[in-house]
Amino acid sequence: MNIASLKLFSVADQVAWVGAGGKTSLIFTIAHDLFFNKCVITTTTKMAKSEIEFADHSIELEEFDQFNVEQVNEVTLIYRRLADNKDVKISGLQGDELRLLSDILHQHQIPLLIEADGSKRKPCKFPGFHEPNIPSFVNKVCVVVGLSALGKPLNEENFHRSEEIARALNISIGETITTDHLFEILKHPEGGLKNIPDQAEKILFLHQADCLVDNQLINDLALRLKSVYDQVLLSEIKNDYLQINAHWGKIGCVILAAGSGSRFGGPKQLAIFRNKTFIENVIEMTQSVNFQNRVVILGSQFEEIRDVINNKEVVILNNVNWKNGQASSVKLGASYFLDHPVDAIIFLLVDQPQITPNMINNVLNLFAFQKPKIIVHNYKGENRHPILFAKETFQELLKIKGDQGGRQLFDKLLTLQINLEDDYLALDIDTKDDLNNL
Repeated sequence: MNIASLKLFSVADQVAWVGAGGKTSLIFTIAHDLFFNKCVITTTTKMAKSEIEFADHSIELEEFDQFNVEQVNEVTLIYRRLADNKDVKISGLQGDELRLLSDILHQHQIPLLIEADGSKRKPCKFPGFHEPNIPSFVNKVCVVVGLSALGKPLNEENFHRSEEIARALNISIGETITTDHLFEILKHPEGGLKNIPDQAEKILFLHQADCLVDNQLINDLALRLKSVYDQVLLSEIKNDYLQINAHWGKIGCVILAAGSGSRFGGPKQLAIFRNKTFIENVIEMTQSVNFQNRVVILGSQFEEIRDVINNKEVVILNNVNWKNGQASSVKLGASYFLDHPVDAIIFLLVDQPQITPNMINNVLNLFAFQKPKIIVHNYKGENRHPILFAKETFQELLKIKGDQGGRQLFDKLLTLQINLEDDYLALDIDTKDDLNNL
């Protein structure tokens, strides 16, 4: 997939870039891919003078008063001066001048990309005490790490500030770096998260995907990092083209729990499984998954069931039209996420308290790599939850009717099926006998 299709960046953005592993080339490639008409690149640290050749135009400002926004054309690099006597580094704007540049560009809807630290051309780094120099006004921060660091011994040949990494992670110089180590570096408040403004969206590039040996380890790493980053991308540059191999974005969760349980003989939501109610089991299971928001749709016996889950970290919605069938609950969940933007919604049923986080994470990984409109489990020719609907389907979901829910869209839109072999995971509870079988 290409970066434009994900719609992560806009002309209103002012983005700081930090980290290592091909960060500078990534900045210029994204600038050329997304903002080839007008875009400004600068730095709050130092850049190699040779980077000037990657820009369409460059502007050296001896005095900021010389700057004219009309000079910005295509991808334009703005820098202040040569940074040392060897004429190999350039420095960017600082303080008030950078803020003035920000204001001018924002007024003209010209994106600003700021390299905010250096990495000595190593795939992975730990910030020094003076960095990263991230301006307070940026609305996004992109953190980059090179996956070529995996499997390498921790030393200065492979890592920038290896001693700081060893100290922060309590490991030894020479130890082989694993995905667990990368996780600790990237989530460390003095590591990958250092100096990121509270208001900024955090976007992580797991870069140099062409170096991968074990995809599953990276999938697991990405899902874990979604607890601290808003977006996680698996990327590589091939022949000057940025390829996004996978994107783990913002996913919503809707638990359908509005029915009366007529065949069960009472509210299934309050039936007991493993010493907890069905609805508590499902909610607590979802807490092991990094969802953007969790919504529970109630209906029948609303107050009684609500009182059981009031202490849970979920949004509770009352479907007063629950008698009209499951479609009314699906539409209510989809409507909620129209106002709380996500890339997709995963729908779960309250009568499947045995569903595991691994089932959901498998769906999330498939969506990250393939981006189908719908993902559904299939058991012996029958549809099963969890079911994912991408944001492109939300308007269609609002039109469905009756008791079949989102199934009405399966033949209409691109649907990816996951074959479910496990009888236990496929079971949904309609009767007391089903519960006994479970």
